[in-house]
Amino acid sequence: MNDLKPARAARPIPRTDRSSHLVNQENVMTLIQEALARSHQQEAQRAAAEHRLARRLTAGRGWSRIAAWAASRAERARLRAG
Repeated sequence: MNDLKPARAARPIPRTDRSSHLVNQENVMTLIQEALARSHQQEAQRAAAEHRLARRLTAGRGWSRIAAWAASRAERARLRAG
């Protein structure tokens, strides 16, 4: 017979202090709230960028119309002048 004995099974040490568990839950909740706020901020920035692009396009169309109107008016004035 040999003198080898089976190793004792490792048992988790019972924790009676629940404050660290609560702190971890609070940290997780804080991280979730921060991630949600970051997501909302990024979405707002994306929406603002799209709005800026749309405003630039519509402003360009407006100036294009004004330029066409001014060109036609100038042409009519030239025709009247002779």
